Amino acid sequence: MSASEQSRFWYLAPLNARRLLDLVALGIAPAAAAGLLAFAHTNRFSWGVLVAISILVVNQLISRTRYPLHLMPIARLATCCLTPLLGALLAWAASLFVGVGSLGDSLIPAVMGALPVAALGCWLKARFDRHVAVRIAVIGDPEVAEGLDREIAVAKIRGYQLAGWISVGGRPSIELAPGVSHLGSIEELRRVVRTHGIELLVHAQGPSGEVSRLDIFEGVGAACLDLPVRLIEASQFYEELLGHVPVGQINAAWFQYLMHPRYRRTPPISKRLFDIAIGSATLVVAAPLIALFAVAIKLSDHGPVLYRQRRVGEGGREFEMIKLRSMRPGAQADGAQWSSRDDDRVLPVGRLMRKLHVDELPQLWNVLRGDMTLVGPRPEQPELVSELERRFPHYERRSLVKPGITGWAQVRCGYAGTKEGSAWKLCHDLYYLKHRSLLADLMIICETSRALGQRAQFELEPPSEQFILLGEPGRAVGAPAPVFATEAPALVEGPAMTAVGPAIEPALRRGADGAAIHVLRP
Repeated sequence: MSASEQSRFWYLAPLNARRLLDLVALGIAPAAAAGLLAFAHTNRFSWGVLVAISILVVNQLISRTRYPLHLMPIARLATCCLTPLLGALLAWAASLFVGVGSLGDSLIPAVMGALPVAALGCWLKARFDRHVAVRIAVIGDPEVAEGLDREIAVAKIRGYQLAGWISVGGRPSIELAPGVSHLGSIEELRRVVRTHGIELLVHAQGPSGEVSRLDIFEGVGAACLDLPVRLIEASQFYEELLGHVPVGQINAAWFQYLMHPRYRRTPPISKRLFDIAIGSATLVVAAPLIALFAVAIKLSDHGPVLYRQRRVGEGGREFEMIKLRSMRPGAQADGAQWSSRDDDRVLPVGRLMRKLHVDELPQLWNVLRGDMTLVGPRPEQPELVSELERRFPHYERRSLVKPGITGWAQVRCGYAGTKEGSAWKLCHDLYYLKHRSLLADLMIICETSRALGQRAQFELEPPSEQFILLGEPGRAVGAPAPVFATEAPALVEGPAMTAVGPAIEPALRRGADGAAIHVLRP
């Protein structure tokens, strides 16, 4: 197909077809079905229009979430089912507010009719993604192309296919995994796009940074502006498709969103009310289960039931996290260390508790006290945090928000267990830091139930180190971030930790109240 033909039939490209299918199958079709049923039940056209518009509005609001629902099957199913229900409630409230009467029981057939249509739309979208894939080419770093190809396969993401990589400034002789081929150089970009049917170009800065980002964008625009192909940065593509931030492809400038006037440094009061309401209810329901395992622990070795451990929380401040004791007494006598699948320190009853995650339930008390939240990055031990901060760039940014019982990293990565596993979770924690919201917390809680029932604590192994960090330009993978050698006054704790600048070195000092506080030195 020639360039002019491609431009003429741009609406047939998978990227545009996917957006159109989302709008029609998941939005317009369920709304129209509900509106027709409401009209048939009431014989009032205006009410049918009101129901249809309300459901379509709710659908568009929910679809604007930045979380990748294709990685969240439970949350995706919940949104499909809740959209008609919430839209019907909105229509009912609007009818009362306008004073035209109540839609009454006409909403029941409207919702029941919209649900199967929405389910059919989800099935059609899954079928479309399985058979029609967007063809991708990576411009720049070939290792990013290799890592991206593997992660798409590991995450079982349908609808995207890596065609290969396009070299910038040479290096075409690098040997990569089978299936990741060299398509050509940046000078041949137009030919490559047309020959291989590329629909999405992903720019990944190479380790040497030999060609600037601006030059790449200017070159792509000059060669392909009239073709149906799109261009996106690797970090943004990873966020939108894979739900995490590739630490090796970002620098301190990525955190500029923290300085944006719209960014809310402190969580809204609704999140605190949400924690108190859900945390209290869950603690009451789980109390008998906690008591049962407390008796089992006591009978196993007559030791203490609860285990208190120092963890690093919001702003680097330490707090005591409460758990049901799953290890033998004195298990941490030799200092902080990672747990493992066959850890001989774990009690027999502790293995069952860890499998069911019952040992984490007392942390609901930490949530009610305000030390933790229901959804957020998992808190780590101070000794481990200090080591991870020295090894992985931006690790200290996790402490900008309260730690949580569950989180996006827990859902996607499971238990870390190693430094590399912690780096993989860091990629997801940074994503949550940028996109956190009450709706996101609700979806993560939904996905937690699936993760608990589907996978064991140590089943999820992190990918290779290159897969996590991708090779940051000018720095070896896994090498510590550069720091200033000179001493400088410590930055103010709390909001000042969000300052954007060069890599920073964590330090530990004592606050006025004697509590350990992690602070940052420029």
